[in-house]
Amino acid sequence: MICVLLLSLCGCQKGGKGVQIVVPLDADPEYLDPAIAASASERNIIANVFEGLLTYDEKGAIVPAAAERYEVSADGLTYTFYLKQTLRWRVTKLASGVLGDDAADFDKTITADDFVFGLRRTLDPATGSPWAPMLLAVKNAERVQAGELKPKKLGVKAVDDYTLVITLDHPDDGFPAALTLPGAMPCDKTYFEATGGRYGLASEYLIYNGPFYISNWNPGTAVTVRRNGTVNDVAYYDESDVYPSSVYFSINNEQATRDSKLQNGTYHAAPLTATQAAATEGKGGVTIRTFGAATFSLLFNCTDEVLRDNDIRRAVAGTFDPTSLQELKGTTPAAGIIPPACICGSVSYRENVKPVPLPQLTKKQAQRQMQEGMDRRNLKDVDLSVLCTEANETAVRTAMQQWQSIFGVHFSITVEVLDDAALSARLLSGDYQMAFATLSFEQSTAQQALERFRTGAQGNVVRLSGKRYDALLDIVARAKKQSDKLITIRAAEKHLIDQAIVLPICEAEKAIGLGKGVSGIAFTPTGDVLRYQHAVCA
Repeated sequence: MICVLLLSLCGCQKGGKGVQIVVPLDADPEYLDPAIAASASERNIIANVFEGLLTYDEKGAIVPAAAERYEVSADGLTYTFYLKQTLRWRVTKLASGVLGDDAADFDKTITADDFVFGLRRTLDPATGSPWAPMLLAVKNAERVQAGELKPKKLGVKAVDDYTLVITLDHPDDGFPAALTLPGAMPCDKTYFEATGGRYGLASEYLIYNGPFYISNWNPGTAVTVRRNGTVNDVAYYDESDVYPSSVYFSINNEQATRDSKLQNGTYHAAPLTATQAAATEGKGGVTIRTFGAATFSLLFNCTDEVLRDNDIRRAVAGTFDPTSLQELKGTTPAAGIIPPACICGSVSYRENVKPVPLPQLTKKQAQRQMQEGMDRRNLKDVDLSVLCTEANETAVRTAMQQWQSIFGVHFSITVEVLDDAALSARLLSGDYQMAFATLSFEQSTAQQALERFRTGAQGNVVRLSGKRYDALLDIVARAKKQSDKLITIRAAEKHLIDQAIVLPICEAEKAIGLGKGVSGIAFTPTGDVLRYQHAVCA
Protein backbone atom coordinates (compact mmCIF):
# COMPACT_ATOMS: atom_id res chain seq x y z
CA MET A 1 0.00 0.00 0.00
CA ILE A 2 2.83 2.43 0.83
CA CYS A 3 4.46 1.71 -2.54
CA VAL A 4 1.17 2.30 -4.31
CA LEU A 5 0.62 5.61 -2.54
CA LEU A 6 4.13 6.80 -3.25
CA LEU A 7 3.73 5.96 -6.91
CA SER A 8 0.35 7.61 -7.17
CA LEU A 9 1.57 10.76 -5.46
CA CYS A 10 4.13 11.14 -8.19
CA GLY A 11 1.22 11.93 -10.51
CA CYS A 12 2.44 11.90 -14.10
CA GLN A 13 6.03 12.89 -13.40
CA LYS A 14 7.20 9.56 -14.72
CA GLY A 15 5.81 10.68 -18.08
CA GLY A 16 4.22 9.00 -21.05
CA LYS A 17 3.61 5.27 -21.05
CA GLY A 18 4.33 2.68 -18.39
CA VAL A 19 2.76 4.46 -15.42
CA GLN A 20 0.38 3.02 -12.88
CA ILE A 21 -3.10 4.53 -13.24
CA VAL A 22 -4.96 5.06 -9.95
CA VAL A 23 -8.76 5.48 -9.94
CA PRO A 24 -11.48 5.12 -7.27
CA LEU A 25 -14.35 2.62 -7.27
CA ASP A 26 -17.47 3.29 -5.22
CA ALA A 27 -17.85 -0.30 -4.06
CA ASP A 28 -16.22 -3.70 -3.94
CA PRO A 29 -16.94 -5.95 -6.90
CA GLU A 30 -19.04 -8.84 -5.67
CA TYR A 31 -18.15 -11.09 -8.57
CA LEU A 32 -16.53 -10.65 -11.96
CA ASP A 33 -18.36 -13.21 -14.07
CA PRO A 34 -19.21 -11.03 -17.10
CA ALA A 35 -22.52 -12.83 -17.66
CA ILE A 36 -23.94 -11.70 -14.32
CA ALA A 37 -21.82 -8.75 -13.14
CA ALA A 38 -23.86 -5.54 -13.25
CA SER A 39 -22.53 -2.90 -10.84
CA ALA A 40 -20.44 0.02 -12.09
CA SER A 41 -17.39 -1.28 -10.19
CA GLU A 42 -17.71 -4.72 -11.73
CA ARG A 43 -18.25 -3.43 -15.25
CA ASN A 44 -15.25 -1.12 -15.10
CA ILE A 45 -12.92 -3.93 -14.08
CA ILE A 46 -14.41 -6.34 -16.62
CA ALA A 47 -13.95 -3.78 -19.42
CA ASN A 48 -10.22 -3.82 -18.74
CA VAL A 49 -9.54 -7.53 -18.17
CA PHE A 50 -11.90 -8.93 -20.81
CA GLU A 51 -12.37 -8.02 -24.44
CA GLY A 52 -15.41 -8.71 -26.59
CA LEU A 53 -15.79 -8.80 -30.34
CA LEU A 54 -16.31 -5.03 -30.36
CA THR A 55 -15.45 -2.15 -28.05
CA TYR A 56 -15.45 1.66 -27.80
CA ASP A 57 -12.38 3.66 -28.79
CA GLU A 58 -11.20 7.00 -27.38
CA LYS A 59 -13.52 8.87 -29.75
CA GLY A 60 -16.58 6.95 -28.61
CA ALA A 61 -16.86 4.93 -31.82
CA ILE A 62 -17.59 1.19 -31.84
CA VAL A 63 -14.59 -0.64 -33.30
CA PRO A 64 -13.39 -4.26 -33.67
CA ALA A 65 -11.56 -5.65 -30.65
CA ALA A 66 -11.13 -9.43 -30.43
CA ALA A 67 -12.51 -9.44 -33.97
CA GLU A 68 -10.08 -8.50 -36.72
CA ARG A 69 -13.03 -7.37 -38.81
CA TYR A 70 -16.69 -8.16 -39.36
CA GLU A 71 -19.33 -8.11 -42.07
CA VAL A 72 -23.08 -7.52 -41.94
CA SER A 73 -25.38 -9.00 -44.58
CA ALA A 74 -27.50 -6.68 -46.73
CA ASP A 75 -30.66 -7.64 -44.84
CA GLY A 76 -29.02 -6.92 -41.47
CA LEU A 77 -29.65 -10.45 -40.18
CA THR A 78 -26.22 -12.05 -40.38
CA TYR A 79 -23.06 -10.82 -38.63
CA THR A 80 -19.83 -12.61 -39.54
CA PHE A 81 -16.83 -11.99 -37.29
CA TYR A 82 -13.28 -12.92 -38.21
CA LEU A 83 -11.28 -13.29 -35.01
CA LYS A 84 -7.67 -12.31 -34.52
CA GLN A 85 -5.68 -15.55 -34.70
CA THR A 86 -3.27 -14.56 -31.93
CA LEU A 87 -5.84 -14.44 -29.11
CA ARG A 88 -4.82 -16.32 -25.97
CA TRP A 89 -6.23 -16.79 -22.48
CA ARG A 90 -4.12 -15.45 -19.65
CA VAL A 91 -4.07 -18.24 -17.05
CA THR A 92 -2.46 -17.16 -13.78
CA LYS A 93 -0.82 -19.55 -11.34
CA LEU A 94 -3.91 -19.39 -9.14
CA ALA A 95 -6.16 -20.17 -12.10
CA SER A 96 -3.91 -23.09 -13.06
CA GLY A 97 -4.58 -24.55 -9.63
CA VAL A 98 -8.28 -24.69 -10.46
CA LEU A 99 -7.48 -26.83 -13.49
CA GLY A 100 -5.40 -29.20 -11.35
CA ASP A 101 -3.77 -32.05 -13.24
CA ASP A 102 -5.33 -30.80 -16.49
CA ALA A 103 -3.49 -27.45 -16.35
CA ALA A 104 -0.61 -28.58 -18.56
CA ASP A 105 -3.00 -29.72 -21.29
CA PHE A 106 -5.26 -26.67 -21.17
CA ASP A 107 -5.49 -25.03 -24.60
CA LYS A 108 -5.06 -21.28 -24.15
CA THR A 109 -6.11 -20.48 -27.71
CA ILE A 110 -9.24 -18.32 -27.88
CA THR A 111 -11.56 -19.49 -30.63
CA ALA A 112 -15.04 -18.78 -31.92
CA ASP A 113 -16.33 -21.55 -29.63
CA ASP A 114 -15.48 -19.38 -26.61
CA PHE A 115 -17.79 -16.65 -27.89
CA VAL A 116 -20.50 -19.19 -28.69
CA PHE A 117 -20.34 -20.59 -25.16
CA GLY A 118 -20.27 -17.11 -23.63
CA LEU A 119 -23.39 -15.96 -25.49
CA ARG A 120 -25.22 -19.21 -24.73
CA ARG A 121 -24.49 -18.75 -21.02
CA THR A 122 -25.75 -15.19 -21.05
CA LEU A 123 -29.04 -16.14 -22.71
CA ASP A 124 -29.54 -19.34 -20.71
CA PRO A 125 -32.36 -18.53 -18.23
CA ALA A 126 -30.49 -20.52 -15.57
CA THR A 127 -27.74 -17.88 -15.60
CA GLY A 128 -30.10 -15.00 -14.80
CA SER A 129 -27.98 -12.54 -16.75
CA PRO A 130 -29.00 -8.86 -16.62
CA TRP A 131 -27.54 -8.52 -20.13
CA ALA A 132 -29.89 -11.02 -21.78
CA PRO A 133 -32.58 -8.42 -22.66
CA MET A 134 -30.01 -6.55 -24.77
CA LEU A 135 -29.32 -9.63 -26.90
CA LEU A 136 -32.84 -10.85 -27.68
CA ALA A 137 -32.44 -9.95 -31.36
CA VAL A 138 -30.26 -13.07 -31.75
CA LYS A 139 -32.16 -15.86 -33.50
CA ASN A 140 -34.15 -18.00 -31.03
CA ALA A 141 -32.92 -15.90 -28.09
CA GLU A 142 -36.42 -15.12 -26.88
CA ARG A 143 -37.42 -18.80 -26.85
CA VAL A 144 -34.15 -19.79 -25.18
CA GLN A 145 -34.78 -17.17 -22.47
CA ALA A 146 -38.31 -18.49 -22.01
CA GLY A 147 -36.96 -22.03 -21.54
CA GLU A 148 -38.69 -23.28 -24.68
CA LEU A 149 -35.42 -24.11 -26.48
CA LYS A 150 -32.02 -25.28 -25.32
CA PRO A 151 -29.18 -22.72 -25.48
CA LYS A 152 -27.54 -24.73 -28.28
CA LYS A 153 -30.43 -23.61 -30.54
CA LEU A 154 -29.27 -19.99 -30.22
CA GLY A 155 -28.33 -18.34 -33.53
CA VAL A 156 -24.57 -18.36 -32.89
CA LYS A 157 -22.21 -20.68 -34.75
CA ALA A 158 -18.48 -21.30 -34.91
CA VAL A 159 -17.83 -21.91 -38.61
CA ASP A 160 -14.20 -22.64 -37.78
CA ASP A 161 -11.77 -21.66 -35.02
CA TYR A 162 -11.63 -18.04 -36.13
CA THR A 163 -14.98 -17.40 -37.82
CA LEU A 164 -18.11 -16.68 -35.81
CA VAL A 165 -21.54 -16.20 -37.37
CA ILE A 166 -24.38 -14.61 -35.40
CA THR A 167 -27.84 -14.72 -36.97
CA LEU A 168 -30.59 -12.37 -35.86
CA ASP A 169 -34.37 -12.84 -35.89
CA HIS A 170 -34.77 -9.26 -37.01
CA PRO A 171 -32.46 -6.34 -37.87
CA ASP A 172 -31.26 -4.43 -34.82
CA ASP A 173 -29.25 -1.24 -35.22
CA GLY A 174 -28.27 -1.51 -31.56
CA PHE A 175 -26.73 -4.97 -31.88
CA PRO A 176 -23.11 -3.74 -32.28
CA ALA A 177 -23.48 -1.74 -29.05
CA ALA A 178 -24.90 -4.85 -27.32
CA LEU A 179 -21.75 -6.76 -28.27
CA THR A 180 -19.62 -4.32 -26.26
CA LEU A 181 -21.46 -5.29 -23.04
CA PRO A 182 -20.14 -7.76 -20.44
CA GLY A 183 -22.72 -10.37 -21.46
CA ALA A 184 -21.04 -10.73 -24.88
CA MET A 185 -17.58 -11.58 -23.51
CA PRO A 186 -16.00 -14.95 -24.34
CA CYS A 187 -15.95 -17.81 -21.85
CA ASP A 188 -13.87 -20.99 -22.06
CA LYS A 189 -16.18 -23.94 -21.35
CA THR A 190 -13.43 -26.21 -19.97
CA TYR A 191 -12.22 -23.64 -17.46
CA PHE A 192 -15.74 -22.55 -16.53
CA GLU A 193 -16.74 -26.11 -15.68
CA ALA A 194 -13.52 -26.63 -13.72
CA THR A 195 -14.47 -23.80 -11.33
CA GLY A 196 -17.46 -25.81 -10.10
CA GLY A 197 -19.86 -22.87 -10.01
CA ARG A 198 -17.33 -20.39 -8.59
CA TYR A 199 -16.48 -18.64 -11.86
CA GLY A 200 -15.74 -14.97 -11.22
CA LEU A 201 -16.03 -15.14 -7.42
CA ALA A 202 -12.30 -14.55 -6.88
CA SER A 203 -9.19 -14.02 -9.02
CA GLU A 204 -8.31 -17.74 -8.94
CA TYR A 205 -11.61 -18.47 -10.66
CA LEU A 206 -10.95 -16.25 -13.68
CA ILE A 207 -8.88 -16.30 -16.84
CA TYR A 208 -8.49 -13.20 -18.98
CA ASN A 209 -8.36 -12.11 -22.59
CA GLY A 210 -8.18 -8.33 -22.14
CA PRO A 211 -5.27 -5.85 -22.06
CA PHE A 212 -4.92 -6.37 -18.29
CA TYR A 213 -5.29 -9.22 -15.81
CA ILE A 214 -6.08 -9.17 -12.09
CA SER A 215 -2.89 -9.47 -10.08
CA ASN A 216 -4.44 -8.70 -6.69
CA TRP A 217 -8.03 -8.60 -5.46
CA ASN A 218 -8.09 -7.32 -1.88
CA PRO A 219 -11.73 -6.89 -0.81
CA GLY A 220 -12.42 -3.57 0.85
CA THR A 221 -9.13 -2.09 -0.32
CA ALA A 222 -8.38 -2.39 -4.03
CA VAL A 223 -8.30 -4.45 -7.19
CA THR A 224 -5.02 -4.21 -9.08
CA VAL A 225 -4.82 -5.14 -12.75
CA ARG A 226 -1.49 -5.42 -14.58
CA ARG A 227 -0.55 -5.20 -18.20
CA ASN A 228 -1.16 -8.56 -19.86
CA GLY A 229 2.47 -9.03 -20.83
CA THR A 230 4.35 -12.08 -22.02
CA VAL A 231 4.38 -14.98 -19.57
CA ASN A 232 5.13 -18.46 -20.87
CA ASP A 233 4.72 -17.09 -24.39
CA VAL A 234 1.15 -16.04 -23.64
CA ALA A 235 0.18 -12.37 -23.77
CA TYR A 236 -2.43 -9.94 -24.99
CA TYR A 237 -2.27 -10.11 -28.78
CA ASP A 238 -0.42 -6.78 -28.92
CA GLU A 239 1.36 -6.11 -25.64
CA SER A 240 2.91 -2.92 -27.06
CA ASP A 241 -0.61 -1.54 -27.51
CA VAL A 242 -1.20 -1.52 -23.72
CA TYR A 243 0.31 1.68 -22.33
CA PRO A 244 -0.08 1.65 -18.50
CA SER A 245 1.93 -0.83 -16.46
CA SER A 246 -1.10 -1.35 -14.22
CA VAL A 247 -4.36 0.12 -12.97
CA TYR A 248 -5.02 0.39 -9.25
CA PHE A 249 -8.79 0.44 -8.57
CA SER A 250 -9.04 1.89 -5.07
CA ILE A 251 -12.22 0.92 -3.22
CA ASN A 252 -13.23 4.31 -1.88
CA ASN A 253 -16.71 5.83 -1.99
CA GLU A 254 -15.54 9.03 -0.30
CA GLN A 255 -16.70 11.53 -2.89
CA ALA A 256 -15.82 14.66 -0.90
CA THR A 257 -12.07 14.33 -1.44
CA ARG A 258 -11.97 13.22 -5.08
CA ASP A 259 -11.39 16.71 -6.44
CA SER A 260 -8.40 17.33 -4.17
CA LYS A 261 -6.97 13.88 -4.93
CA LEU A 262 -7.12 14.67 -8.64
CA GLN A 263 -5.30 17.93 -8.07
CA ASN A 264 -2.51 16.41 -5.98
CA GLY A 265 -2.03 13.45 -8.33
CA THR A 266 -3.37 10.70 -6.07
CA TYR A 267 -6.04 9.90 -8.66
CA HIS A 268 -5.57 9.99 -12.42
CA ALA A 269 -9.30 9.91 -13.18
CA ALA A 270 -12.41 10.09 -10.99
CA PRO A 271 -16.14 10.84 -11.18
CA LEU A 272 -16.98 14.27 -9.72
CA THR A 273 -20.15 15.98 -8.60
CA ALA A 274 -21.28 18.98 -10.64
CA THR A 275 -20.13 21.30 -7.83
CA GLN A 276 -16.70 19.67 -7.70
CA ALA A 277 -16.31 19.77 -11.46
CA ALA A 278 -17.11 23.47 -11.65
CA ALA A 279 -14.71 24.29 -8.82
CA THR A 280 -11.89 22.00 -9.95
CA GLU A 281 -11.50 22.49 -13.69
CA GLY A 282 -8.11 23.95 -14.52
CA LYS A 283 -6.76 23.66 -10.98
CA GLY A 284 -3.68 21.50 -10.68
CA GLY A 285 -3.92 20.75 -14.39
CA VAL A 286 -7.24 18.91 -13.95
CA THR A 287 -9.46 18.70 -17.02
CA ILE A 288 -13.15 17.77 -17.03
CA ARG A 289 -15.01 15.48 -19.41
CA THR A 290 -18.78 15.86 -19.30
CA PHE A 291 -21.53 13.57 -20.52
CA GLY A 292 -25.23 14.39 -20.89
CA ALA A 293 -26.01 11.28 -18.90
CA ALA A 294 -27.91 12.51 -15.87
CA THR A 295 -31.29 13.96 -14.97
CA PHE A 296 -32.05 16.08 -11.91
CA SER A 297 -35.30 14.64 -10.56
CA LEU A 298 -37.78 14.42 -7.73
CA LEU A 299 -37.80 10.81 -6.50
CA PHE A 300 -40.47 9.01 -4.50
CA ASN A 301 -39.74 5.94 -2.39
CA CYS A 302 -42.42 3.46 -3.43
CA THR A 303 -41.93 1.27 -0.35
CA ASP A 304 -42.63 4.09 2.12
CA GLU A 305 -45.75 3.46 4.19
CA VAL A 306 -47.36 6.69 2.97
CA LEU A 307 -45.93 7.05 -0.51
CA ARG A 308 -46.72 3.52 -1.61
CA ASP A 309 -50.19 4.93 -2.22
CA ASN A 310 -50.48 6.07 -5.85
CA ASP A 311 -53.02 8.81 -5.12
CA ILE A 312 -50.90 10.47 -2.44
CA ARG A 313 -47.82 10.43 -4.67
CA ARG A 314 -49.74 11.74 -7.67
CA ALA A 315 -51.38 14.51 -5.64
CA VAL A 316 -47.97 15.76 -4.54
CA ALA A 317 -46.41 15.36 -7.99
CA GLY A 318 -49.33 16.96 -9.83
CA THR A 319 -48.98 20.22 -7.86
CA PHE A 320 -45.20 20.52 -8.15
CA ASP A 321 -43.92 23.46 -10.18
CA PRO A 322 -40.42 22.63 -11.50
CA THR A 323 -39.74 26.17 -12.77
CA SER A 324 -37.89 27.47 -9.73
CA LEU A 325 -35.55 24.50 -9.59
CA GLN A 326 -34.92 24.65 -13.32
CA GLU A 327 -33.93 28.29 -12.98
CA LEU A 328 -31.76 27.53 -9.97
CA LYS A 329 -29.91 24.76 -11.76
CA GLY A 330 -29.53 26.96 -14.85
CA THR A 331 -29.97 24.06 -17.22
CA THR A 332 -32.39 22.82 -19.86
CA PRO A 333 -35.75 21.47 -18.66
CA ALA A 334 -35.78 17.68 -18.92
CA ALA A 335 -37.71 16.17 -21.82
CA GLY A 336 -38.07 12.97 -19.81
CA ILE A 337 -36.19 10.70 -17.45
CA ILE A 338 -33.75 9.33 -20.03
CA PRO A 339 -30.86 11.76 -20.61
CA PRO A 340 -29.61 12.98 -24.02
CA ALA A 341 -26.53 10.73 -24.10
CA CYS A 342 -28.57 7.53 -24.26
CA ILE A 343 -29.13 5.92 -27.64
CA CYS A 344 -31.74 3.60 -29.08
CA GLY A 345 -30.26 1.42 -31.79
CA SER A 346 -27.81 3.73 -33.53
CA VAL A 347 -29.68 7.00 -32.94
CA SER A 348 -30.25 9.42 -30.08
CA TYR A 349 -33.33 8.40 -28.11
CA ARG A 350 -34.30 11.92 -27.01
CA GLU A 351 -34.05 13.30 -30.55
CA ASN A 352 -36.49 10.71 -31.85
CA VAL A 353 -39.36 10.84 -29.34
CA LYS A 354 -41.61 13.60 -28.05
CA PRO A 355 -40.97 14.99 -24.57
CA VAL A 356 -42.94 13.38 -21.74
CA PRO A 357 -44.96 16.05 -19.89
CA LEU A 358 -45.10 16.20 -16.12
CA PRO A 359 -48.50 15.52 -14.51
CA GLN A 360 -50.55 18.62 -13.70
CA LEU A 361 -53.53 18.80 -11.37
CA THR A 362 -55.75 21.67 -10.29
CA LYS A 363 -55.88 22.47 -6.60
CA LYS A 364 -59.26 20.75 -6.22
CA GLN A 365 -58.15 17.68 -8.15
CA ALA A 366 -55.05 17.33 -6.02
CA GLN A 367 -56.96 17.80 -2.75
CA ARG A 368 -59.52 15.18 -3.79
CA GLN A 369 -56.80 12.73 -4.80
CA MET A 370 -54.88 13.32 -1.56
CA GLN A 371 -58.02 12.69 0.50
CA GLU A 372 -58.80 9.49 -1.39
CA GLY A 373 -55.31 8.21 -0.64
CA MET A 374 -55.58 9.18 3.04
CA ASP A 375 -58.97 7.51 3.39
CA ARG A 376 -57.69 4.33 1.77
CA ARG A 377 -54.78 4.16 4.21
CA ASN A 378 -56.81 5.38 7.23
CA LEU A 379 -54.58 8.42 7.67
CA LYS A 380 -55.67 11.55 9.52
CA ASP A 381 -52.46 13.37 8.65
CA VAL A 382 -49.72 13.05 6.04
CA ASP A 383 -46.22 13.78 7.31
CA LEU A 384 -43.46 13.71 4.69
CA SER A 385 -39.80 14.62 4.48
CA VAL A 386 -37.72 15.47 1.45
CA LEU A 387 -33.95 15.26 1.03
CA CYS A 388 -31.91 17.78 -0.94
CA THR A 389 -28.46 19.37 -1.04
CA GLU A 390 -27.66 22.85 0.25
CA ALA A 391 -27.51 24.18 -3.33
CA ASN A 392 -31.20 23.35 -3.82
CA GLU A 393 -32.53 24.14 -0.36
CA THR A 394 -34.08 27.55 -1.08
CA ALA A 395 -36.02 26.37 -4.12
CA VAL A 396 -37.12 23.19 -2.34
CA ARG A 397 -38.48 25.18 0.61
CA THR A 398 -40.46 27.31 -1.83
CA ALA A 399 -42.01 24.15 -3.28
CA MET A 400 -42.86 22.93 0.21
CA GLN A 401 -44.71 26.15 1.00
CA GLN A 402 -46.79 25.64 -2.12
CA TRP A 403 -47.68 22.08 -1.12
CA GLN A 404 -48.54 23.23 2.40
CA SER A 405 -50.91 25.91 1.09
CA ILE A 406 -52.68 23.41 -1.17
CA PHE A 407 -53.13 20.51 1.25
CA GLY A 408 -53.67 22.42 4.51
CA VAL A 409 -53.21 21.61 8.16
CA HIS A 410 -53.39 17.83 7.80
CA PHE A 411 -50.32 17.83 5.55
CA SER A 412 -46.80 18.62 6.68
CA ILE A 413 -43.46 18.33 4.95
CA THR A 414 -39.94 18.92 6.25
CA VAL A 415 -36.63 19.27 4.45
CA GLU A 416 -33.38 17.52 5.33
CA VAL A 417 -30.24 19.05 3.83
CA LEU A 418 -27.33 16.70 3.11
CA ASP A 419 -24.09 16.80 1.18
CA ASP A 420 -23.85 14.88 -2.11
CA ALA A 421 -22.25 11.76 -0.61
CA ALA A 422 -24.73 11.49 2.26
CA LEU A 423 -27.65 12.00 -0.11
CA SER A 424 -26.39 9.23 -2.39
CA ALA A 425 -25.97 6.90 0.57
CA ARG A 426 -29.51 7.52 1.78
CA LEU A 427 -30.93 6.84 -1.68
CA LEU A 428 -29.02 3.57 -1.96
CA SER A 429 -30.13 2.44 1.49
CA GLY A 430 -33.78 3.35 0.84
CA ASP A 431 -33.85 5.50 3.99
CA TYR A 432 -35.92 8.38 2.62
CA GLN A 433 -39.42 9.35 1.51
CA MET A 434 -38.81 11.96 -1.20
CA ALA A 435 -35.58 13.37 -2.58
CA PHE A 436 -34.39 15.97 -5.05
CA ALA A 437 -31.36 14.30 -6.57
CA THR A 438 -29.40 13.79 -9.75
CA LEU A 439 -29.98 10.41 -11.36
CA SER A 440 -26.74 9.48 -13.08
CA PHE A 441 -27.27 6.79 -15.70
CA GLU A 442 -24.61 4.12 -16.05
CA GLN A 443 -25.94 2.56 -19.24
CA SER A 444 -25.51 3.79 -22.79
CA THR A 445 -28.88 2.77 -24.24
CA ALA A 446 -32.35 4.01 -23.38
CA GLN A 447 -33.47 0.44 -22.83
CA GLN A 448 -30.70 -0.20 -20.32
CA ALA A 449 -31.39 3.13 -18.61
CA LEU A 450 -34.93 2.06 -17.80
CA GLU A 451 -33.87 -1.45 -16.71
CA ARG A 452 -32.51 0.13 -13.51
CA PHE A 453 -36.13 0.57 -12.30
CA ARG A 454 -37.11 -3.06 -12.92
CA THR A 455 -38.24 -4.98 -9.86
CA GLY A 456 -35.17 -6.04 -7.85
CA ALA A 457 -32.64 -4.34 -10.16
CA GLN A 458 -29.45 -2.74 -8.88
CA GLY A 459 -29.79 1.03 -8.85
CA ASN A 460 -33.57 0.91 -8.34
CA VAL A 461 -33.41 3.69 -5.73
CA VAL A 462 -37.17 4.33 -5.92
CA ARG A 463 -37.75 0.71 -4.87
CA LEU A 464 -40.36 0.20 -7.58
CA SER A 465 -41.90 -3.25 -7.76
CA GLY A 466 -44.39 -3.08 -10.58
CA LYS A 467 -45.67 -5.83 -12.84
CA ARG A 468 -47.02 -3.34 -15.38
CA TYR A 469 -43.70 -1.56 -15.66
CA ASP A 470 -41.73 -4.82 -15.90
CA ALA A 471 -44.11 -5.98 -18.64
CA LEU A 472 -43.36 -2.81 -20.64
CA LEU A 473 -39.64 -3.54 -20.38
CA ASP A 474 -40.25 -7.07 -21.62
CA ILE A 475 -42.09 -5.67 -24.64
CA VAL A 476 -39.16 -3.32 -25.32
CA ALA A 477 -36.73 -6.26 -25.26
CA ARG A 478 -38.87 -8.20 -27.76
CA ALA A 479 -39.58 -5.29 -30.12
CA LYS A 480 -38.48 -6.12 -33.65
CA LYS A 481 -38.86 -2.68 -35.18
CA GLN A 482 -36.92 0.40 -34.15
CA SER A 483 -40.13 2.45 -34.22
CA ASP A 484 -41.87 -0.02 -31.88
CA LYS A 485 -38.94 0.04 -29.49
CA LEU A 486 -38.95 3.86 -29.35
CA ILE A 487 -42.71 3.94 -28.72
CA THR A 488 -42.59 1.36 -25.94
CA ILE A 489 -39.54 2.87 -24.20
CA ARG A 490 -41.39 6.19 -24.11
CA ALA A 491 -44.47 4.41 -22.71
CA ALA A 492 -42.34 2.94 -19.91
CA GLU A 493 -40.78 6.34 -19.24
CA LYS A 494 -44.24 7.94 -19.19
CA HIS A 495 -45.46 5.28 -16.75
CA LEU A 496 -42.78 6.27 -14.23
CA ILE A 497 -43.74 9.93 -14.57
CA ASP A 498 -47.54 9.53 -14.61
CA GLN A 499 -47.43 7.27 -11.54
CA ALA A 500 -45.31 9.87 -9.70
CA ILE A 501 -42.33 7.60 -9.22
CA VAL A 502 -39.71 9.78 -10.90
CA LEU A 503 -40.34 13.42 -11.90
CA PRO A 504 -37.56 14.66 -14.20
CA ILE A 505 -36.87 18.36 -13.67
CA CYS A 506 -33.87 19.33 -15.76
CA GLU A 507 -30.97 17.87 -17.68
CA ALA A 508 -27.73 17.35 -15.78
CA GLU A 509 -24.21 16.31 -16.66
CA LYS A 510 -22.03 13.50 -15.44
CA ALA A 511 -18.49 14.72 -14.91
CA ILE A 512 -15.21 12.79 -15.01
CA GLY A 513 -12.10 14.58 -13.83
CA LEU A 514 -8.75 13.75 -15.44
CA GLY A 515 -5.50 14.48 -13.66
CA LYS A 516 -2.72 16.63 -15.08
CA GLY A 517 -1.47 15.30 -18.42
CA VAL A 518 -3.80 12.29 -18.44
CA SER A 519 -5.25 11.33 -21.82
CA GLY A 520 -6.08 8.31 -23.98
CA ILE A 521 -8.87 6.92 -21.80
CA ALA A 522 -11.77 5.41 -23.76
CA PHE A 523 -15.29 6.18 -22.54
CA THR A 524 -18.67 4.69 -23.29
CA PRO A 525 -21.24 7.32 -24.48
CA THR A 526 -22.52 7.90 -20.96
CA GLY A 527 -19.10 7.84 -19.30
CA ASP A 528 -20.11 4.85 -17.18
CA VAL A 529 -17.22 2.58 -18.20
CA LEU A 530 -13.60 3.66 -18.69
CA ARG A 531 -10.98 1.61 -20.52
CA TYR A 532 -7.36 2.37 -19.68
CA GLN A 533 -5.53 0.44 -22.40
CA HIS A 534 -4.21 3.63 -24.05
CA ALA A 535 -4.09 5.86 -20.96
CA VAL A 536 -0.94 7.97 -20.73
CA CYS A 537 0.44 10.72 -18.51
CA ALA A 538 2.19 13.32 -20.64
